[in-house]
Amino acid sequence: MTEAPQKLLVIGFDDPLKASEFMLTALRMQKNGQLRLHDAVFIERDADGSSTVRETQDFTPGRGALGAGMWGLLLGTLLGGPIGGLVGGAAGAGGGALLGKLIDTGIKDDKIAGLREAVPPGRTALALLISRLSLADLQNELTRFPGARFVESDLYDAAIHAVRVSLGEIED
Repeated sequence: MTEAPQKLLVIGFDDPLKASEFMLTALRMQKNGQLRLHDAVFIERDADGSSTVRETQDFTPGRGALGAGMWGLLLGTLLGGPIGGLVGGAAGAGGGALLGKLIDTGIKDDKIAGLREAVPPGRTALALLISRLSLADLQNELTRFPGARFVESDLYDAAIHAVRVSLGEIED
C-alpha cells in the first residue's frame, strides 16, 4: 500500500496563540484519522518585518550532533575506555551534524525561506505538511478561526477553493 502524496497547507493568523490552537486542532484531527500530519512549521513575522521560524519535526544538525555524539561517547567508552569515548563521541557528533545538514525530512528549507517573505508583518503562519486529508472536516475546523487567512498550498484547486470559502475569503 502506498502513502498518499504529501501536500502543503499554509494558513495565516493574526495571533500566534491562534496558530498554536490550530496546530492542536490538526493534532486532534490526526488522532481521529481525519488527516495525516507529517510536519508543521510556525513562521512568525513581527511588525518590523523580522521573522522567526519554529520547526516541529525537522532533524537539525544540532539535534543530530547531540544524539549521535552521546551514542558515540557511550559506545566508544564501552569498547575503548576513556580515549575511545572521546574519539567515538567526537566522531558521532560530527557524523550526526553532517547527517542533520544533509537530510531534510519535513517541509523543505527553501520553501520555509520563501514563506518567511510571504507572511505579512504582524502575522503568524502555520505550514502543515499533510496527507490523507478529509476536506469536509478541515472546512468545519477552519470556520472556528475567524481572521485566519489562506497563504499558500499545493492542494488541488477545488480544495483550495473550499478552504478559502470556509475562511470567509470568498463567496461560494
